[in-house]
Amino acid sequence: MIEYVVTGMVLRKPLTGYEIKQEIEAGIGNFYKSSYGNLYPALKKLTDKGYLTLTEQTQVDRLKKYYVATELGKAAFLEWLTSPIGTSSVTVPMLIRIYFFRELPEDLRRKQIQKYEAHVQKVLRVYREMEKHIVTESTEKVDYYELSTLYYGLLNAQGMLRWLKYVREQKPLSELTSEEAEPDIPSHAPIPGPTLPIDA
Repeated sequence: MIEYVVTGMVLRKPLTGYEIKQEIEAGIGNFYKSSYGNLYPALKKLTDKGYLTLTEQTQVDRLKKYYVATELGKAAFLEWLTSPIGTSSVTVPMLIRIYFFRELPEDLRRKQIQKYEAHVQKVLRVYREMEKHIVTESTEKVDYYELSTLYYGLLNAQGMLRWLKYVREQKPLSELTSEEAEPDIPSHAPIPGPTLPIDA
């Protein structure tokens, strides 16, 4: 994943390794984490494969290395951007791809999002079947907290479908976080993050 993220970050302008790390943290850092330990080996591998070019510039008596995507790198990135996201833990791979959707034409963006919607709907059906199976049993035999994790998955999938519909239709995203839609969370309670993995 790190190789595609790096390529996407340098598609439009040259960046140093440090600047790439900053772009990742500022852009997708709320749901994807990278480290310098992973970043620089990825840069070397991408450069060796011909996906990135490296130029050196001296600034204030300091040599800086800048990376930018080649046409070969861009082609590989766009192929990945429209590739299937697999069947489990879809959230992060999907979010990273959507973050870079500016690189796709509008009709292809819509088709990709429709594929994501179909995938999440499939996941939701799996959860519904699990729920149906559990309901047929005596609720006394089911641990409340174990059951709560199933409903977490259900709510997660429903919320993801709502979000995808907004993105596909390019509706005002601020409507998704209106005060009416927010739960009453005590000030001392931790706020759940946006990385909500869905496992099929």
